[in-house]
Order: sequence, then C-alpha cells, then structure tokens
Amino acid sequence: MDRIAAMNAFVRVVEAGTFTKAAETLDMPNASLTRLIQKLEEDLKVRLLHRTTRSVTVTPEGALYYDRVVRLLADLADIESSTTHARTKPSGKIRVDAATAIGTLVLMPALDDFYRTYPDVAIELAVGNERADLIAEGFHCAIRAGNVDEPFLVARQIGTFGFTTCATPALLDAHGAPTSPDQLSDFPTIGMIPSGVGYPASFPFLYDDRKEGLPLNHRLIVNDTNTYLAAGLASLGIIQAPAYSVRDAIAAGKLVALLEDWPQPSYPVHVIYPPNRYLSAKVRVFIDWLVELFERDEALRRR
Repeated sequence: MDRIAAMNAFVRVVEAGTFTKAAETLDMPNASLTRLIQKLEEDLKVRLLHRTTRSVTVTPEGALYYDRVVRLLADLADIESSTTHARTKPSGKIRVDAATAIGTLVLMPALDDFYRTYPDVAIELAVGNERADLIAEGFHCAIRAGNVDEPFLVARQIGTFGFTTCATPALLDAHGAPTSPDQLSDFPTIGMIPSGVGYPASFPFLYDDRKEGLPLNHRLIVNDTNTYLAAGLASLGIIQAPAYSVRDAIAAGKLVALLEDWPQPSYPVHVIYPPNRYLSAKVRVFIDWLVELFERDEALRRR
C-alpha cells in the first residue's frame, strides 16, 4: 500500500464528510477509496472512521491520527516546494473556483500567458454563482469578489473592482436617460441575484461615502452574470454590472455608461486558500500569477 496516498485519502474523507465526495475530488472510484481506507485501518490495527449509509464520522483515534497526518502532509509539501525542480518547473493539476464573470472575462483571456510559463500545470476551473466549499470539495484556491467570510482560510486581496450603470443606445433612444439615481425607478431595469442571496441586489451609489442601495421594480431578474450582461445587451433594461465586464461593450458603442457623476462603490477581490504551509509549488505560482494579472489591469488593480 502507498502509505502517503492512503493518508491523503483519509484526510480527504474526513474533510469531505463522505466517501463519495472524497472519491470525486481524488478522481478515483468509490470502491478503490474504501479499500484504501480499510487497508490503512488494518495496517494501523485501529478504526479511524465510523461509517453509516449517510455520513462518516471520525473516531477519537481517527481524530488524533488526522491531526498528525495533516501536519506530516504539510511538511512533505513544504519539502517538495523547496526543491529547485519544484520551484523552476512546477507540475500537476490545480482545482480553482471562481465567479462566472471573473472566470470568463478575466482568467480565460489570460490563461495562455500562464501556460507559456508553466506548461506542466493543468487547471480545472469551476465557475458559477454558488461558492464552493474549498476543503470539502477539494479546491486548491478560489477567487472571491466582495467580502470574505471563510475565517479558517487565508484571504489575500489581489484586486478591486467598481460597478458601471449602463444601457444600450437603443434603450436610451426609446426611454431617455436618467440624470440621477432616484430616477432609475422610472426606467426599465434588470436585477441580478448574487450567490447565497434569494433576492436581487440593489443598485448601490455612494452618498457622502455612505453606500445606499436603490430598491427597484425590475422588469427582469436573473441569477447568472453572463445572462445578466446578455439581457442588458438585448436592450431589455438598464444594468449595473462590474466595470471590467462591460468596458469592452462600452468601448465598442454597444453600451453607454450612465450616471458617471454619481460615485458607485468598489469591492475587493481576494484569492483564498488554506494556510501558506499547505501550498504546493504549483498553487504558489498560480497565485503569484493572479496577483500580477490583476495588478496589470487598471479596472481590477488593488486600491
């Protein structure tokens, strides 16, 4: 038995809470994972896990073993990261979670640059509005827009983004343009439901450095960033979207920025990951690349 593989499998089961989820993150059959853990318990002559049809819990002996194994695996990762080969030529797969707009509009156009520098690193990118559980789902890192509420993970700010209120020329020809935020209720608008929230976000503006959101009676509400932008481009209503997501359309004349004299709030962008000592070389270089990517972009640079 590969003891390191068995230790890693045990840690993944504990963190994921089920054999099925752990097997998915390890990309191995459930039966193979089960046999690996059973063999580990046989070799150690101790039961590490209590299994039921619905969940897995750790025995007292398993909890002790978990604490020690996590430290051991972290030390091994540090040793690998410190070698000359790992630093100069990192390899392997990285699992990354990101919001749809960031994944589509920020990462995708730039990833070729990353691969030219690190051709042996593969990236599995999950995009969507729902925030993944990094530990349970086996992600190495995630890119989060807005405030971070995962206290047991490292959060490193890599950028900042603002919002732009905009609409198509066709919609403005049909309805005119608002000259102040309080006039938005007289115009067709489109609402966006953020992840983890059951209602559309307000259109926020800054008044004496205070953020105030305008509750609007939207004619259309969606829960996906790409759909939201498509609705705006289809002249269905006024949208308020991240500035980086609409700048190309504004430059091309497909959208027109509105209410530019009225300040709109900015939000931080973080990359989150387990504490530094658990990072492998492949994850370190990816995070460093993210920092440089956001720093080069005027619309996303950290402020």
